[in-house]
Parts: sequence; structure tokens; C-alpha cells
Amino acid sequence: MTVPAQPAHGGEDTTDSTAADALRGVVLGIDGVTAVFPSRPLWQRLPAGALSLLQGGAADAEDGPLVEGGGTGPLQVTVRLGVSDSARTPDVVRAVASAVRGHLAPAEVSVSVTVARISAK
Repeated sequence: MTVPAQPAHGGEDTTDSTAADALRGVVLGIDGVTAVFPSRPLWQRLPAGALSLLQGGAADAEDGPLVEGGGTGPLQVTVRLGVSDSARTPDVVRAVASAVRGHLAPAEVSVSVTVARISAK
């Protein structure tokens, strides 16, 4: 089940898109991050988007980190990003994972970070 990203202060009343935008902003705020890509590759998003359009809805515009949770386990956060070629990629990945955990605190969070592109900023 996909759930909205919760803000760090928990008591705020935000929409799903606002919470997702906030988490995306946290990731983009990390030194060395040049872009945040959809957490699921295009080939995984196409079937759901096509079905939604056929049913008269809007296509899913998810373009940031994916937060999934269910049961009693930790939230699973998946982030795909671009990194500057002048940054140390392992340091950027660790900083992103730490920032996501801090943003979603006090929830228990498991973060998966994938670097999809390394480019000049």
C-alpha cells in the first residue's frame, strides 16, 4: 500500500501532494543532488497510467520519492536521483538517506537510494 510522506512535525495537516513535494524538496536540498526522478521506472508506471486514463481519471503524476508502508514494519522509501559529477556519490547517497530518515522521524524508515544519472550541474 502506498502512503503519503508525513512531515517531520507530524501534527501538520497536509495533502498527499504537499507531503510528497516536501520530501522531494528535502532530497533536492542535499548538496550534490541535481534531480529527483520518479521512483518507479517508466515501464512500471505505464500500465497503471494507461488504466487510469481509460477509466476516465488522470494519469498518476508521481515524480518523487515513493513511500510505502503497511503492517507493523518500517516505512519503505525509494528515491531515484541525479548526482553532480563533482560530488562524491557515496557521500550524497548517505546524506539523502539520512535526510529522508530525519524528515520522517520519529517513524522507523528503510531508505533505498538509486543513482540514475551522474552529470555536470
